[in-house]
Amino acid sequence: MNRNGKTRHVALWVPGLSLQLLEAERPELRGRAWGLASQMGGAQARLDDSSPRARELGVLPGMRLAELRRRFPTLPLHPPQARGIGSFRRILSSLCEARTPVWELSADGALLDLTGTEHLFGGDWNLWAARLRSDLETACGIREVHLVVSQHRMVAEILARAGEGRQGIAIVESGSEGERLGAVPLDAVPWVSRITRERLSKYGISTLDDVRRQARSFLKLHLGADGERLSALAMGIDPEPSQRTKAPSAEMVLPRDENDRELIRAAVHQLADRLAFTLRERSLGAREISLRLGWSDGQEMSSFSRPMVAVEDFLSLREIAWKLLDQLDVRRVSVRSLKLSATRTHACTGQVDLFTTPDAQRQRDLGAALDRVRQRQGFFAVENALVALSV
Repeated sequence: MNRNGKTRHVALWVPGLSLQLLEAERPELRGRAWGLASQMGGAQARLDDSSPRARELGVLPGMRLAELRRRFPTLPLHPPQARGIGSFRRILSSLCEARTPVWELSADGALLDLTGTEHLFGGDWNLWAARLRSDLETACGIREVHLVVSQHRMVAEILARAGEGRQGIAIVESGSEGERLGAVPLDAVPWVSRITRERLSKYGISTLDDVRRQARSFLKLHLGADGERLSALAMGIDPEPSQRTKAPSAEMVLPRDENDRELIRAAVHQLADRLAFTLRERSLGAREISLRLGWSDGQEMSSFSRPMVAVEDFLSLREIAWKLLDQLDVRRVSVRSLKLSATRTHACTGQVDLFTTPDAQRQRDLGAALDRVRQRQGFFAVENALVALSV
């Protein structure tokens, strides 16, 4: 806690990260109409993102490339620069580390816990924000950054993604959360899936103000636990209270400090297997997954992901964990420890999913079979093939 007894969370979000990085590398693209596409061919290939000028012309993210080429045959398309994104994450991690010991990377930004640090910059949030913006633009050419500070981490993140904090930094005073969140569209709430938004839109619910006008029982009936969380959020109540049960997790200290990329991936593979087993034992699905790395110099860093649906199967957890590992690959220091956690969970009802694919059902059946063996003979009675490669 700081001297005023208040927590301070800052959400940093970079809209159109890949677009901004490519424009920084190729300044001639600024102000022009162009698109970003990771897949250039295939019937299902879609546009990842589009420049502001292209959006004015009607070129929108998610548009099928076949339609795009028919309507805008001369629009240039460029692939995202993976190297640039990796460099950006290394720079952002260094800038966060210089400002607070507690922070997390996301796919296109970061969350910083600045509780107790305000005296280091005299409590002048605008000066703090101006320096961070200047450092980002100087180091990697990022010009547009949204910054929001709030007592509640989720409120800060949602408001940043909703467009607040484009200039300076938006400060959310205690007690004003409900008013500030009112007009926020539901697509700015990271854990509300597209399917949920479409379901709510049938009832004319598209913003948190709309949610606030609904009875809590109605939201719970149609959305279950997510409905209760949305209702709390719309009222300005933190749906993630600080007092909560310990998150399911799996952790590992490596036998030696390790630089070998494949061995570290194998360790994450094993952690995902262990976490999936724990989740299934407790009939839980993961709604937020966090991976924390500890390095040999004592530094730690974590990154998180929020899947659109609750995840409990091993393969899905592993893919998410590997993506988080890629995001954390920002330091040239040996890794000493790893921890994979389901920081937010959802109770699984056991109801059969009528729309599950055959592959997904096979994975569930295999997981259930492995669980029965491990419950009788211990977790390590059956190991995945890749686990054998771990240290």
